[in-house]
Amino acid sequence: MAVLTSIAASVFGHRLRRRVTYLIGFLIGGAPRFLVLAVDVPLSAVIVVFVISGMGIGVLNPIITAVTLERLPQSMVGRGSALISSLAWAGIPFGGMVSGGLISMFALSPALLTLGAGYLLATLVPALAPTWKQMDQRPPDSAAGNG
Repeated sequence: MAVLTSIAASVFGHRLRRRVTYLIGFLIGGAPRFLVLAVDVPLSAVIVVFVISGMGIGVLNPIITAVTLERLPQSMVGRGSALISSLAWAGIPFGGMVSGGLISMFALSPALLTLGAGYLLATLVPALAPTWKQMDQRPPDSAAGNG
């Protein structure tokens, strides 16, 4: 679902408000996955939540890519994109270590609830921080280096 939604967002995303779409995508695609795994529900419910979550997550990369390409000067797009990707991927190994540590200390369900709560808090940053409002302000072509 994430791939299909990402394709749809790439085609129709220019009609949506970025910040709101980004927030809704993260709210749908983030914490609910942790919650459904932390509680005892049938596998069919887990699958439904993950399908819906995939739809939410799918809108994120087109928005992130569009904002990145608009904000970086054309001469810095390659290096800037590489730096953003490197920083994002650099944290992945720590997620496994933190998760493993939480599961060792508290068991699976409390660890999932804790991680889900952390994910939810991180998701709310764009809703609370005023600088994220700039996401909806598309710079003129000359400011993006495309003109």
